[in-house]
Amino acid sequence: MPVEKTKTKRQLVEEARTAALESRWDDAITLNDQVIGRYPKDAEAFNRRGRALAERQRFAEAFESYQSALRSDPANMIARRNLQRLDQLRGRAATEPAPDGGGSTIPRTLVFIEEVGKTWHSELVNPAETTTLAEVAPGEQLQLTIEGNRLIALDQSGERLGEIEATTAERVIELISGGNRYEIYALGLTAQGLRVIVREVYRDPSQSTKVSFPGKIKATRAYERERDLLRNRDEADFFGTDDDDETEEDEEPRAEIGDEIEPADPVEDPFVPEGVTVDDDEEQQ
Repeated sequence: MPVEKTKTKRQLVEEARTAALESRWDDAITLNDQVIGRYPKDAEAFNRRGRALAERQRFAEAFESYQSALRSDPANMIARRNLQRLDQLRGRAATEPAPDGGGSTIPRTLVFIEEVGKTWHSELVNPAETTTLAEVAPGEQLQLTIEGNRLIALDQSGERLGEIEATTAERVIELISGGNRYEIYALGLTAQGLRVIVREVYRDPSQSTKVSFPGKIKATRAYERERDLLRNRDEADFFGTDDDDETEEDEEPRAEIGDEIEPADPVEDPFVPEGVTVDDDEEQQ
């Protein structure tokens, strides 16, 4: 009977990621446990395990897993953000595990890639209570609904989470009425509320000349101008003249128009010893 070869760390990590993408959370927990068993200080494995445990609503265990990630890597921001979220949920009573495929699914990776004019990200205004926001997983797809001139973000159960700021909301509502479609995803908790990203996923032909988020184009152009200025300045630093090598102490003060220039003191020739007379004939040679 052939002996099964031990899987490499890379293989285990790829299988764990695939399990998470397919919402096979129990498999993801098992696979990450195997990685941690061999590499007890692997912060990323603890983070993946924490996510899988949270999806199974095993919040206390998920909190401990993220704490382990932070102990292995104190600067790990993924662990810090999730600990902030789970801190609100840690005291909840344990519930029955969700059925296979339950919980929020991981969205397409491309939804988080910014596209100038097509994406907008910021914090929700008039946010819900922190305990409500804490139940929203980073990467979870939310819902957009229109209430008058306001654009409201809801979770999948219809719970109100907050609003898109007024200027952006007014423009998006107008474009939605013209046939455009948008998606919204949670990016994560902040000290003030919940950060989200809104993405244009369909532009109606009648709106072909209208940009969804023109403010982002202006910000990007300003950034590019500043970047080009810095780049030109940095490049100029590499093309100095010989004068650039002189220090301030070596430079002679420059005379301004109208200044009187005093005659310089005569300087003795250091190469002519004192007491030695130089003949005129020698000077002419």
